[in-house]
Amino acid sequence: MFLLTDNLSIFFAFLICFTAIPVWIYSIGFVKQYSGEYSIKYILAMTLLFILSMLGVALANNSIVFLVFWELMSTLSFFLVIYEYKKSTNITSGIMYFIMTHISGLFLMVMFACLYKYTGSFEFSEISQKTNLLTSSQQTLLFFLALFGFGAKAGLLPFHAWIPKAYPAAPSNVSALMSSLMAKMSIYGFIRVCFDFIGDFYSNLGLIVMIVGIITAIYSILNALMQKDIKRLLSYSSAEHVGIIFAAIGLSIIFKSENQHILAIIALSAALFHSLNHTVFKSILFMSVGSVIYSTGTQNMDELGGLQRKMKFATYCAFIGTIAVSSLPPLNGFASEVLIFKSFISALNSITSTELIFLIIGCGILLALTSAGAMYAAVKSFGITYLGEPRTSKAIDTHKIPPSMNSALGITSLYALLLGLFAPLAVNKIANTVSSSILQTTFDVPLIILSNELTIVIFVFLAIVLLTFVLTNITNKRTIKSTNKTWACGFNNVTSKLQYSGDGFSQPLTRVLGNYVGYKKEISIDTTVHVEQKTIDIIETYIYKGVISIIYFLSKIIDKVNYGRIQLNILYIFVSLIVTLILVINFI
Repeated sequence: MFLLTDNLSIFFAFLICFTAIPVWIYSIGFVKQYSGEYSIKYILAMTLLFILSMLGVALANNSIVFLVFWELMSTLSFFLVIYEYKKSTNITSGIMYFIMTHISGLFLMVMFACLYKYTGSFEFSEISQKTNLLTSSQQTLLFFLALFGFGAKAGLLPFHAWIPKAYPAAPSNVSALMSSLMAKMSIYGFIRVCFDFIGDFYSNLGLIVMIVGIITAIYSILNALMQKDIKRLLSYSSAEHVGIIFAAIGLSIIFKSENQHILAIIALSAALFHSLNHTVFKSILFMSVGSVIYSTGTQNMDELGGLQRKMKFATYCAFIGTIAVSSLPPLNGFASEVLIFKSFISALNSITSTELIFLIIGCGILLALTSAGAMYAAVKSFGITYLGEPRTSKAIDTHKIPPSMNSALGITSLYALLLGLFAPLAVNKIANTVSSSILQTTFDVPLIILSNELTIVIFVFLAIVLLTFVLTNITNKRTIKSTNKTWACGFNNVTSKLQYSGDGFSQPLTRVLGNYVGYKKEISIDTTVHVEQKTIDIIETYIYKGVISIIYFLSKIIDKVNYGRIQLNILYIFVSLIVTLILVINFI
């Protein structure tokens, strides 16, 4: 059997269909803007194949089949990233993504080759039954190969730099799929390998995953706060949430290694539930940005503003996505982050090692700061883009959004609301059908109590909102209203330039943290004052370019050996083939 239909595969296959259907509906209207310049049939066909390739990854029961679908997913997404090939920056972004995704594929090929050597099988169902054959050193090797392979595709540091390039370059419907679904295939693969193939762990391995996840989340959200390109901001936000999910997975590994199976289930359930929730609200946000681009032709928030008057329905949906990504009740982002925080707090009463408790709680505190930063970034993105007054003519002369795009936004917004209100049902379903089968145990009362806590918080919040609404209406009826112009610090000629810009909104943070995330401001004066503000990715600038320089230097040395003689090139190929055959024979 080439198809795997256990609970974990079904969960991720459901997640793909659950999100891909509204995104596909959205795509039908969104791609109309490319008519006459690019092929609409091409992007629709490639998008459909991309969705099917992700389904193949989720349902594969064989290492070879998994890698085939993985490479299909990677290649199809590459061609979608460079769909608008007339823009040179898109080609550059696509090349970086292509290189990074094949680095990921290389690690995974080596990992599955090692699994075959250790277990003698390519079948997932057989490999999972032979985990007892693995030595501790083999488990550790497989773990790091999986972490590098799936982490590079998910966007964990230091393999994250392709995300803020590829997601903005791709059409917004593709960005929604890549951010919400393709990244989850890495999470699926990592969970499959760690909990199904490797089995037993040392707590140190879980600690590594947790720390890498937290560092990724912090670094990504700090970079997100500095952006004024909405899609680039959302791209860094996606990397932040991937970091949070990996941190929860790492915590689950720690709990499992400490024989705290119930807490391991809670942490893993939280990771999976947040994967589902992130899929929903990030698809809302990327589709909302796509609607903005369709309507205005720009994704620079400093050129926007006042769109709530032109795009009312899309604004409401973007607001729902903003509340969800900010982890505020009663929407779905709140529910899963509460579960994650609860998992971190639970370590206080369950872990015996003082040092381990200190590290877990420290990561939990950093996670809380990350969540605060995520709220800051979400408010900035929504406020500057949709509220206030139009900053340029692009925000005034807008185009009408097709009904299919609004329909898709409405469906996903409804998802976010229902998953928030009925979070306890979703959590218990995930715990029963997914986590318990992976961890080979069952849950008890604590998870049900945890779900009840969510219910209480959500409905208390709704009651407060309803009460506030009623009291406000009663008060307004008894109050005489007066309308005046907003005071503009003494200026008489009030224009849209007096509003907060994206850079202005982030200014308090850029003063404190700007030097640590590559924020630069250059001021020049001739007849007028010119201010240029930009953000560079520190890791990309100082690490990636250093590695590229070394590779370039080595290639120059190799180039000196090659004199362009065909006989010499054939000899190189022959020697490489012999060496490869020797390695394969010895490996098998």
